[in-house]
Amino acid sequence: SFFSPSCAFTAAAPAMSHSSSREVPEETPTSDATGAPMLARSVTVLNPMPRLRAKVVHGFGRGSKLLGFPTANMEVPWDKDGKTEDLMPHEEDILKFAKGCTPGVYCAWAQVDGSDRGVYKVAMSVGWNPTFTDVKVKTLEPWILHDYGEDFYDRELRLIVCAFVRPEVKFDNFEKLIEAIREDGEFCRATLDGSPWASLGQDDFFRLEE
Repeated sequence: SFFSPSCAFTAAAPAMSHSSSREVPEETPTSDATGAPMLARSVTVLNPMPRLRAKVVHGFGRGSKLLGFPTANMEVPWDKDGKTEDLMPHEEDILKFAKGCTPGVYCAWAQVDGSDRGVYKVAMSVGWNPTFTDVKVKTLEPWILHDYGEDFYDRELRLIVCAFVRPEVKFDNFEKLIEAIREDGEFCRATLDGSPWASLGQDDFFRLEE
């Protein structure tokens, strides 16, 4: 049932906002001049494509229970922000990405350490989740488009972020949010089936030790 998106490919460039603010923005662009949500999806390739490693941590518990989309919340070491000497290289990488990237939806490939070490497609939400009011820092929430059948908290997750898809949007109700997430997943799945991203599933970055 997944559609083939009509993608508007743009020049390869990192989608970076260069903002280190950890507070919820006073205003989040949510609609165009007609009041319609800005959900036009396109593919802006990230160059280079960030390769991120982080532990999976507990989030707000909304992904599966409230929305029906289980996400793997990646640990971002905000407590070490500004303390470069305390950062491991992989922590520095994910903190740099979290601070600098444009809030919105990204397509990616992911692997989780565990019994199922397959590499799967991802629709990832990055930002402050403006539909809710309890998020005070930027979060990275990959929705891995695969049914693991179990939780994987505290395990390592590896991620190659391929492209920016759309900006973060505040929705009037959960129904609109759920529909948007479903469509994000379909778009990212179809996008990653195409060249050159399909081959990234075989990238050496995903060779976890047995």
